[in-house]
Amino acid sequence: MTITPDPPRPGRRPAAAAVLAPALLAVLAYANSLANGYAIDDEPILAHNAVVHGLGNLRGVLLGPYWPNENALYRPVTLLTLAVQWAVHGDAPAAFHAVNVLLHAGVTALVAVLLLRLGAGPLAAALGAAVFAVHPVHVEAVSNVIGRAEVLAALFYLAACVVYLGAPRPGPGRLAAIAGLLLLSLGSKEMGVTLPGALVVLDAIRSRHERAGPLAILRRNAPAIAVSVLTVAAYLLLRRAVLGAVLGTPPAPNLEGLGTLDRWAMAARLWPEYLRLMLWPADLSAEWGPDTLMVPTWRSPLAWLSLGLMLALIFAAVRAWRRQRWVAGAILWLAATVFPVAQIAFPVGVILAERTLYLPSVCVALLAPALVAAVRPQPRETRQLAGAVAAVLLALGAYRTWTRTPAWASSNALFNSLVDEHPEVWRVDWRAAELLFKAGRGDEGVPYFERALRKTGYGQGLMVQQYTRWMLLAGEPQRAEAVLRQAIRRFPDAPAPRLYLAQARYDQGAFREALALADGAWHTVPHGAGWEGDARHVMALAYDTLGRRDSAAAQNAALLRLPGWRARPEGWFHQARLRALAGDTAGARAALDSTRARLPAGYAAVLRIPPIPSLQHPALLGWVDWAPDGRVGGLREIAPRVRAADPVAEGARPQ
Repeated sequence: MTITPDPPRPGRRPAAAAVLAPALLAVLAYANSLANGYAIDDEPILAHNAVVHGLGNLRGVLLGPYWPNENALYRPVTLLTLAVQWAVHGDAPAAFHAVNVLLHAGVTALVAVLLLRLGAGPLAAALGAAVFAVHPVHVEAVSNVIGRAEVLAALFYLAACVVYLGAPRPGPGRLAAIAGLLLLSLGSKEMGVTLPGALVVLDAIRSRHERAGPLAILRRNAPAIAVSVLTVAAYLLLRRAVLGAVLGTPPAPNLEGLGTLDRWAMAARLWPEYLRLMLWPADLSAEWGPDTLMVPTWRSPLAWLSLGLMLALIFAAVRAWRRQRWVAGAILWLAATVFPVAQIAFPVGVILAERTLYLPSVCVALLAPALVAAVRPQPRETRQLAGAVAAVLLALGAYRTWTRTPAWASSNALFNSLVDEHPEVWRVDWRAAELLFKAGRGDEGVPYFERALRKTGYGQGLMVQQYTRWMLLAGEPQRAEAVLRQAIRRFPDAPAPRLYLAQARYDQGAFREALALADGAWHTVPHGAGWEGDARHVMALAYDTLGRRDSAAAQNAALLRLPGWRARPEGWFHQARLRALAGDTAGARAALDSTRARLPAGYAAVLRIPPIPSLQHPALLGWVDWAPDGRVGGLREIAPRVRAADPVAEGARPQ
């Protein structure tokens, strides 16, 4: 196959149309997302996260972790955009979604500009950008507010690419601009680390008529690569200073403890899914694995078939290098940009997530110029047929995107879509358990809960936490203990299971063991500082029960110096007990008033001193979330335990 020369450079009007028309298409394809609310991660990171509720805590926004109370990720640029919006319009989901749509339109426009700067004609640039605009794999990133991290990272990433392509050799000014844009991309999401590789891929496409080999391309891009690598290094140092580690999120549950060779089997297994989602995204899911994508080993034929596909892609890239550099560039772009989540170098927190394919999907747009070049010399009828096929595929993509967007309207809508599309997913079992527990049918919900726990290998921290709390409240600490010991076997260095086990052992009367577990989690586990309050609370209770009141008071005082725990009732109620035992009546009353201020009115009214509260009082233990509708942790059947724990409140009913 001979190379078809590129057409002359487009004029301003065709180029502007090639940029603006796909951007408008992106807005139209996602217009219905403005009706969405908050779903899944939107709630803890945005809706319930005081750090981003305005600009009053810029230190927390710029120098704090992305997830509240978890030193897992560092994305200050994304948090800053959320904080600025909240300061302007407050809690308005439609406004957050509108900004997401506009950002997606901006990324789409940059895709078109990128293609034009690489020498594509207006038609090819418009086609590639239009495919990107309506691609259904983007729904999670665009229609979920917190997906903004992906969109922002891609926006700054592609802007850096466009700046790089603005001159044959970037000078100091362009290199500085590339470094700044890369830093903004990294501050939005970590996918920006792949920019040095992407710049080499783009230069290979730009110089496709040359005979320069890969080594020559690397040598002439040494300054841009060096600046990008230094920028990434600076970001990683800042990330380490904030989080205490370079790598943040723990591996996906089913990849924890997996050997390198078996993890590479999983990495190979993902490539058929990448290609399917890129080229025919009919089947979409909010959760891919561990049920929909089982972790294979090299004993599985599927792993070898997937490896064969990877080798075929490598062979295709090599064959296309000389004659069809657009195709080679598309394959290399996918390989470079998907690398951070491909499970190759290290295990990551998800096996596969559609949102992580937002930037890699630019590879599909890079195929458009090759397709247009192949069709252009054909007879008129063939060109018309190709145009009709392209229009139909764009329409199908836009329709799939439009109909998929409402699935992200809320957490409930998302779970309902999972029930319809992938009922085997562990989240469906978890959701069924939650609904049954909240309806007061805990006995029916337990099997669903335990099945979901088994499917995730006891590695989903929030689910383990929720199950533990409900079992403790239901008076079944033995069931909580069994699950927690499984979690500890899987994740021996994780603090949360040990602290929840400490709570369970405390409920069972094993106070010394509870004290040892809490103390060990706090002092020996990496990143234990994030669990300081939980550990100190268990230690204060255990010391009190063992008669060591001075140690209990010291732990309680340290607990109440933590901002998060000052807003909770249990530490204050324990202080009221300790002050009463010490004969400090005024101090006990003040602590009791602080407790009441932090509880729903119906519960606050039944708390009294005297009598001195029991160490088993639910308001003191704190294994529970308090609900204003008269239930504790959402369980109707355990509300009587709250009343029964306080003799003065006998017969009283929370209002």
